[in-house]
Amino acid sequence: MILVTFVLFISSTSIITVAAAIDILQIVPGFTNSHLLFNYRLATTLSQLGHHVKFWTQMEMNMVSSGVQKPNKDIPELQISIHFSDKMKTEGLKVFQEMMFKKNDDYDLWWTGQQFKDMRTEACEQMLQVSQQDLDNLWQHRKPMIAIGHFHDLCPLALARKAMIEKLIWITHGTSLFDFAAIQMGIRTYPSYVPHPLSSYGDQMTFFERVANTLWCLSTLDFVNLPLNLLYEENSMYRKMMSPNEPDLWNLSKNVPITLINGEQLLDFPRPLPLSIAFIGEIEKRDKKKITLDQKIRAIVDSSDLGFVIFSFGTVCNTSSMPASMRKSFLEAFASFPRYTILWRFEGDFPEAKNYKNVKLFRWLPQKELMCKFDHQKMKLLIAHGGYNSFLETAKAGVPALLMPLFADQFINARRAERFGIAESLDKTNLTSYNIRQKMTMVLENPRYKKKVKKLSVMLEDKPISNPMAVLSHRLRISLRNPNYFSLKTRYNLNFFQHYSLDFLVLPVILIFLLL
Repeated sequence: MILVTFVLFISSTSIITVAAAIDILQIVPGFTNSHLLFNYRLATTLSQLGHHVKFWTQMEMNMVSSGVQKPNKDIPELQISIHFSDKMKTEGLKVFQEMMFKKNDDYDLWWTGQQFKDMRTEACEQMLQVSQQDLDNLWQHRKPMIAIGHFHDLCPLALARKAMIEKLIWITHGTSLFDFAAIQMGIRTYPSYVPHPLSSYGDQMTFFERVANTLWCLSTLDFVNLPLNLLYEENSMYRKMMSPNEPDLWNLSKNVPITLINGEQLLDFPRPLPLSIAFIGEIEKRDKKKITLDQKIRAIVDSSDLGFVIFSFGTVCNTSSMPASMRKSFLEAFASFPRYTILWRFEGDFPEAKNYKNVKLFRWLPQKELMCKFDHQKMKLLIAHGGYNSFLETAKAGVPALLMPLFADQFINARRAERFGIAESLDKTNLTSYNIRQKMTMVLENPRYKKKVKKLSVMLEDKPISNPMAVLSHRLRISLRNPNYFSLKTRYNLNFFQHYSLDFLVLPVILIFLLL
C-alpha cells in the first residue's frame, strides 16, 4: 500500500511538473518601444514561472528606437523587419510624435487612422511571408503549445495559424477592453455606464455624455484611431494568401479561450466580465531591496531637498518632440519649485535647461525602478502622459501624479486616476507655466492627494491570494483545456434584437394593434 501511494505521488508530481511548463510563442507587435518593453517584461515573468518563451517580433523601421534590450539572451527571437511602401509610413513614429502634442481636428483623427490601418495590413502581410524553415529554426525542436498575441487587430490569429499553433490567447497592452475583442469573447459594451476607451468620460455620465459615448461606441474608430474596417481588410488579405478551405480570421477569433488584461481590475471602471477575461495585475514585480540604481541618479536623488519629481512621457511620447513654447512653459514652472529636484527624461539637446539648477536631464530614466525603490518617501510627484503603465506604477508606489494626456486611451486613464483623487490633469491645448505651476502646487502641497494614493496602494496589495502571478498561471493552464471548458459565449447564439431584448417589445405592440 505504501509503495502504491509512493508511486502515485511520484506520478502526480511528474504530471504537475510537465503541465506547469508551457512552450509559448509571443507574437510581438514592435511598432513602439512601449510594446516591446511590455512584451519583454511579460517574457521575463513567464520565464520566472517556468515556461519556455519564444519571440516572433514585428520590427517596423524607424518606429522603434534603439536601446530596448531583451530580458534574457537565452530567449530565441525571430525578428521580421517591416518595410513600408511609402516614405511617410517609414517615418511614421516621427510624424506621429509631432502630431500628438498638437490640437488635432476630426480630419487628423481620420487621417491617422487610415495611415495606421494601411501600416497594419502591410506589416501583417510581410509577417505572413516568413518561411517555414525560419519558424522551424525558431522552435529548436520545441514547438509552442500556445501563442500570445496583442489584440490591436486580427493579425496574431493569422500568424498563429501560419505557425500551426491551434491555441491563441489575447493580451492587452493597457487596461482597456475594446469591442471587437470583447464581442469575440461573448460580451457587449453598454455605453450607458462603460466609457469608450478613447473618450475622457467616467462611469457616471450626464445625458449628453451618454449620447456622445454611445456615438463613440457606434463609430468605426478603435485603438489609436484604428478604423474597424482594418479587421475586414486583414481578413480579406489573409483569405487570398491561404487556401479556400482555411477558416477566416473571424471564425478563428471565436476559438480564443482567454483574454488577459494588463493591469489591476480595481483601477478600471466597473463592468461585468466573464471568467475568460481576466486582469493579470502588475507583471515583473520588483523587490525594492534588490534594485540597484546608477550612481549618478542615486547621488542626485539622495541630495534632493524636499524630494524629487519624475517628468517622463514614456517611450513614444518623447518630450523632445514638444513645441519649444511647451518646453519653455514646463521650465518656467519648475523654476518655482527650487527645493524639488526634477528628473526630466529628454532625448536630445536642450541647452535652455542648463540654466535651471533643479532640472536634471536624462536620455533614459529607470522610472519603474525609481518608483519602486523610493515610493512616496523621496519621490513626491510623477508628471506623465497618462499611459497605463505609468498610471499603474504611480498607484502601486503610492505617488500622486500630474497627467497630460496626448492620444488614445491616455485621456480615459487620466479620468481613472482623477476618479481615485490621486492625480490632476493638464490640457495640452491650453498649457501655460501658470497652469502647470498651479496644478503642481495643488498636488505637492495638498496632503489629500498623498493620503488617497497611499490608501489606493494599500488596497491594490490587499488580495485574497498572495501570489501576484496566480491569475496569469491559472489562465495559462485553462487555455490548454477544452475551448468550452468554462466559456460563457451564449451571446453568439443571439442576434441584435434578442441580445437587447428588443424582440420582446414586438409582443405588446402586436397586442395593442389587435385590441384596436
